[in-house]
Amino acid sequence: MSAIRPLAFTLLAAALAVGSSAAPPEGKGGGGGGKGGKDDAADFQPEILYQYNGRKSQDVRLTDIDASSFVTVHAAAPAQLDGFAASDEEYAVIAYAEAGDIYLTNWTASPVEIGAKSLISARDDRAPGSGRVHWMDFSPDGTRLVFTESSAEPNNLGSDAERRLWVYEIGSETLSLVLWNFSILDVAWSPVKDEDDVVYFTGGAVGLNYPEHLFRFDMATGDLDPVLTYGIDYTSRYFDITGKHAAGSPKIAMAFKEADGRDYIRIYDLAGNRLYSDWMSRGDILNFDCSGTRLIGKDEGSTGANLTITQVGGTATGFVSGRGYHSVSDWMPRNPC
Repeated sequence: MSAIRPLAFTLLAAALAVGSSAAPPEGKGGGGGGKGGKDDAADFQPEILYQYNGRKSQDVRLTDIDASSFVTVHAAAPAQLDGFAASDEEYAVIAYAEAGDIYLTNWTASPVEIGAKSLISARDDRAPGSGRVHWMDFSPDGTRLVFTESSAEPNNLGSDAERRLWVYEIGSETLSLVLWNFSILDVAWSPVKDEDDVVYFTGGAVGLNYPEHLFRFDMATGDLDPVLTYGIDYTSRYFDITGKHAAGSPKIAMAFKEADGRDYIRIYDLAGNRLYSDWMSRGDILNFDCSGTRLIGKDEGSTGANLTITQVGGTATGFVSGRGYHSVSDWMPRNPC
């Protein structure tokens, strides 16, 4: 991890003083988070965030690439955990939402420790009728967090609802509403240099029960352009874009629902041209690793929603599986990858 961080994150780290240490537990991602175990905490390298749905709580867990150890970042009551995201490892910040309230926390390694949470946006303070928050993403430079929020109904995460797009400036602690009167779903920053104000999102007109397009939105100019057209057969709202450390041209991973009713991964460039046309691995709720060569996503199995790591253009291997494992995950960008 870099020893040099922007001022915004120096201030954030001071505000989010480390609250408690959590040693990795024994076993493969089971049991209760952050309690004892056989592994040396100094060897636990955080890489992936994922959501675990237990009988008594929903947990955001931080784990290593082997899923052999984890710590619990946050535990929420059932049905109260919304979205979450990891910043670049350089900044070591995690954002998560519970019942529409958004928090930031930091983490340290050797041993892995999770910092105290800081409330950055309360649902009741944003606007009348503000709702739950499910999709969010850190900017490549680590200074901003973009998120989408349901507004037609406070607890509605449906794709046909009006959803607002917000940006939170971490250094100045400023929250700005940048797009509304639209159905805005999953969102990701552009990794392209000099496109600091550009985000991509799935969505469409309010009232549609499926995403209409993948849009490119320039928050500085207000330009909103469709990149990919979904159509009524494509119902998944999830996608991801390779990050700033990935080699080659940026790629978009999309999850489309095909004729058999299952979600399959398709890869595109930023112009909307499809790559790997013969590749049809299953997967949904996708996130690239820092190199842009692997994806983590959901693959529905007989035991529930399993998390799977897939080589771009190649094969898929299991990551965590079993009842209770949920579909939401995020790969923490690292440099070097």
